Amino acid sequence: MSNSILTFANKGLEDLHPYEPGRPIEDVIAEYGPKKVVKLASNENPLGASPKAKEVLNLLSNDLHLYPDGDAKELKDSIGELEKVHSSQIIIGNGSNEIIEIAARAFLNNNTSALMSKHAFAVYKIISQSCGSKVIEVPMLNWSHDLGSFKDYLSENTRIIFVANPNNPTGTFNSQYEFKSMMQEIPSSVLVVLDLAYFEYVESVDYINVQELLNEYNNILITKTFSKIHGIASLRVGYGLCSEELCSVLNKVRQPFNVNFIAQKAAIAAIHDEDHIQKSKELNSSERQRVNFALKSIGMDCIDSQGNFITFKGAFDAQDIFIRLMKRGVIVRPMALYDMPEYIRMTIGTKEENDYFLDNIGELL
Repeated sequence: MSNSILTFANKGLEDLHPYEPGRPIEDVIAEYGPKKVVKLASNENPLGASPKAKEVLNLLSNDLHLYPDGDAKELKDSIGELEKVHSSQIIIGNGSNEIIEIAARAFLNNNTSALMSKHAFAVYKIISQSCGSKVIEVPMLNWSHDLGSFKDYLSENTRIIFVANPNNPTGTFNSQYEFKSMMQEIPSSVLVVLDLAYFEYVESVDYINVQELLNEYNNILITKTFSKIHGIASLRVGYGLCSEELCSVLNKVRQPFNVNFIAQKAAIAAIHDEDHIQKSKELNSSERQRVNFALKSIGMDCIDSQGNFITFKGAFDAQDIFIRLMKRGVIVRPMALYDMPEYIRMTIGTKEENDYFLDNIGELL
């Protein structure tokens, strides 16, 4: 008799741990019954969705029976204007995660390897292993990607390098100089996926220059998302920027109608909502600095972050403090999935949300 179909699942799935999202507010209320809940677990925008995007959503009910534009032309035009690239260099995804998955499906299989930093975004490892590809992890340097060492870990069958900048969950970033220095050591036969999900929150002047990288390298795919600064995470829309030739290959793998009509229209509005983007940046900048100082003042060891979150550890068991905070209505994220079992990550919320978090964690210490 033949073996079970499960016998033939792709190699790598046996020891693959699925991505663990932040606990939903409804689940925490049902399990622990707190009177107030603040969710600081998933790096969402505390100001909510772009007001311009919300206005658009109220006008779309008459077209729900129609398929969306499979090429997302209008959205591509808006992105192209912002990024100063031709629409043929843009691929639209159901969140930037889908762009990453499309790249993996195009270039990874059980005869290849994928290179990434240890403690990098968990999705890179999950997607690579699900394609049957070997995962090669480079140790971090001061909680940052050690890009100068990436070349030493390449193998002949390495097809993709993943770089998160800033990195989730550490919040650390790499400069344009560091990234270009790595690119000069990487063969053009290796695709480099540069994940810029938290691009807008970075304040350092030596950060990534997207235009310069696209002009110089044909083996780069830059991904961005509307889930963070634009605040429309539930609609799932992101995009990738690359050479026209690479984009053509990736679009062969992309599913038709992968980004729905509502998400496209909301993203077009959000990308032009400069007031919301600026307010979100200003809130994150001031509150990130204030919360970082407050955590350090009560003995926490914080990793300096350029994202919209802070990862820290203290004289506590991270899993225990995670549960005790949930019972008080504060949802954060333990970092055991990232091989950082002693760390907690909290999203920068509004001043009120952050104060509620600080008051409660202070009482538990």
